[in-house]
Amino acid sequence: MKSIIFDPLNEIEKLLEHTSKEISESSISSDKQIHSIRVMTKKMRSLLYLIKPFFGDKEFLESQNKFYKELAKSLSQERETKVMYDTFQWLIKKSKLPIDNFEEIQTTLRQNLENNTTTDADINQKLQICKQSMMMALDTIKDQKRENYTIKDLKTGFLQTYKKAYDTLHLALATKEVEDIHLFRKYAKYHMYQIQLLSNQLRRSKQRSKDLDKLTSLLGRSHDLALFAEYLHNNKNLTNLDMLIFYTSKEQKKLTKEALKIAKKAFKHRPRKLKIFKDINH
Repeated sequence: MKSIIFDPLNEIEKLLEHTSKEISESSISSDKQIHSIRVMTKKMRSLLYLIKPFFGDKEFLESQNKFYKELAKSLSQERETKVMYDTFQWLIKKSKLPIDNFEEIQTTLRQNLENNTTTDADINQKLQICKQSMMMALDTIKDQKRENYTIKDLKTGFLQTYKKAYDTLHLALATKEVEDIHLFRKYAKYHMYQIQLLSNQLRRSKQRSKDLDKLTSLLGRSHDLALFAEYLHNNKNLTNLDMLIFYTSKEQKKLTKEALKIAKKAFKHRPRKLKIFKDINH
């Protein structure tokens, strides 16, 4: 097989530059900026998992991983309040429930959104700090010594990520616990981003990426519903609560079942049996 040169630092640099440019557009709302940054941090951590086995500077990798984890965490509160309101709206539409029956809940959720302690100015300040942090990260990358690797070098990290997803899937299937399913989703997303990064070197990468995107999206909505159910249980004074809890549970189970069905096919091979790289001796 012809050796494909891979520069991991160049990939990190490209991702930072792309996201920085994307969130600097004047027409992009703060919600979309937050989403772009959070997606970028997941892609970045996926890339760090990929290069971990062979990248020499482990201290650099650890600091990078911590940086992107904290960057995503700093924006999590802004997302959670909106998720509750959006999940309610989605559930009403999906279940075809008369929204007038849940006016109190809708009002409470809207007030939570409007009264969120984080003002627009606070959000903009956080986003500005994030942008500055990303530029500093970019400068750090540019100062690092460059080394090129081949696709064969990446195979270990790729299979380790697959194994993490495989193992956490089987844990989730055994326990059916919300957090175990959410953990599987994290590693399935890392695997998906690695598939997309190395698509030209993998068999059936387009279909696999599509399946992974679908199952992780389904599990993302399922997890939002689980958080919404927890919110409802903690606010038992609201009217028509039992009906909404019933439909929340119903839709969550349906989404999880559909997602795990796709997952069992996507991760049917044991890690040692996975033959996905083109023209590489397995």
